[in-house]
Amino acid sequence: MFLGDITTYLPDGSFASVMAVPMVQSDTLRGCAIVLHKNSYHFSFDMFKLLQSLIHHSTLALSNSLLREELETLVKTDQLTQLYSRNYMNTCIENSMKADRQGTFLLIDIDNFKGVNDTFGHQVGDEVLVQVANIIKSNSREHDIGARWGGEELAVYLPQVDLEAGTAIAERIVKRVAENTNPSVTISCGVSYWIAENERNYNQLFSRADKALYVAKNLGKNQVVVEDDIH
Repeated sequence: MFLGDITTYLPDGSFASVMAVPMVQSDTLRGCAIVLHKNSYHFSFDMFKLLQSLIHHSTLALSNSLLREELETLVKTDQLTQLYSRNYMNTCIENSMKADRQGTFLLIDIDNFKGVNDTFGHQVGDEVLVQVANIIKSNSREHDIGARWGGEELAVYLPQVDLEAGTAIAERIVKRVAENTNPSVTISCGVSYWIAENERNYNQLFSRADKALYVAKNLGKNQVVVEDDIH
């Protein structure tokens, strides 16, 4: 749009001269750039052509930026559950161990998940995974990291959270899953933690949570086992 005097159409407007250029990329309207001036016939046609060129290049840059953000999201996010990926969680834990004083790690497994798939089908199994993931997200803080660990295993990392508070969060998630899934499922959870004084590394953090989860499974499932409880 290139109008020298828009007051012909909008007599009560505050501006008279108008240049408007759509931001189109791959036949998709991304936005619109509008330049206004209070005086009539303020803009020349050369200025309008220059604006078109600037908006065209700006639209390319904006589209590339949006595409890069989408790709980054795909890399660090599990498509089904919309939790983070395991690799992204690993990076977050390693960074936390460099910057923080402590953290708690929850390793979660959906009990009898194969039975869910066999009884109801894999589509329902996927829906159960999403339900559990949503419960994890709704019971986590903004800075906590929930991830799809692999298959029916999920994980939560709680930076700057001590063992007692982390265990309470794990128990709340276990309770919420048993109460709010359809078809009803339960989860088992192994809890491990680290503090700077012990100089624990990531592999030890995972290994201890994995052992605690194994114990929770063997004790009857639908429960939380903390690494300190393993003898």
